[in-house]
Amino acid sequence: MPTKRVDQGRPTAVPPELGGKWVVWNAEHTCIVAHAETLQQLWQAAQEQQVEDPVFEKIPLSDVRFVGTR
Repeated sequence: MPTKRVDQGRPTAVPPELGGKWVVWNAEHTCIVAHAETLQQLWQAAQEQQVEDPVFEKIPLSDVRFVGTR
């Protein structure tokens, strides 16, 4: 499981075709290593590729926007 915290303030572009899917990033959160429909499939892909310190994320659909106030 991941041991590093990801800098959530640093935006990283995700291709729109990955909307609604799970992705695994490298430890630096600079490269998508694999993607899948389910977290279980993604976990298996990360293990097969021997990703060191993977970061898992569910990507929202491309037409979903986050709006909020503090």
